[in-house]
This record gives sequence, C-alpha cells and structure tokens, in this order.
Amino acid sequence: QLSYRQVKGTGLANRCSEVIGEDTITPKAGARLVDVCIEPKAWAVEEEIGKGGKTEKKFVNSKVMTRQTYTLEGIEGSLKTDGGKIVFTEEEGIDYAPTT
Repeated sequence: QLSYRQVKGTGLANRCSEVIGEDTITPKAGARLVDVCIEPKAWAVEEEIGKGGKTEKKFVNSKVMTRQTYTLEGIEGSLKTDGGKIVFTEEEGIDYAPTT
C-alpha cells in the first residue's frame, strides 16, 4: 500500500485496479455487479472529414485533455441475460468523466 505522499500528484488516485485473465459467467436472477471501476485505455473523437460538402464522419485517435479525471468509479447495477448476451444496467456510480 502506498502512502499519501507517494500518491500525491502522480495521478495514481484516479486509476482502476487492473484485472488480467479470462473466464465466463452466467448471471442468475437478481445478480448484481458492485464497486466496478472503468478506466479507458484509448480515446477517439468523431470528426467530420471531407471537402466541398462531401463529408463523412470518422473516429480519429485523440488524447486526454483533462488532469487524469476520466475514470468511472463505484459503479453498480443489475445483470441479466438476453438472447445469450449479458446485459449490465448501471444504476449507481460516481462519474468523473469529462463528458458529463
């Protein structure tokens, strides 16, 4: 565990724990995910590209323009299956995303 002084000013306080590996789950009725943290690893921005009235929308790579305040923390919600796919419905969470 790091001390406050070791973390201060590094941006580490806004990082999610990293989970490495693979597995499968089959949610049962009433299943929930709690204390989920989501941290994007790459960013893209939708841009209109073209000339002379002939444009198309494309996603282009970008970079974060904020002071490392992009994690979604404390997320919780219900899980269910729908046609063989898992559906997560967010119901609570602390959102530090610059887009909100």
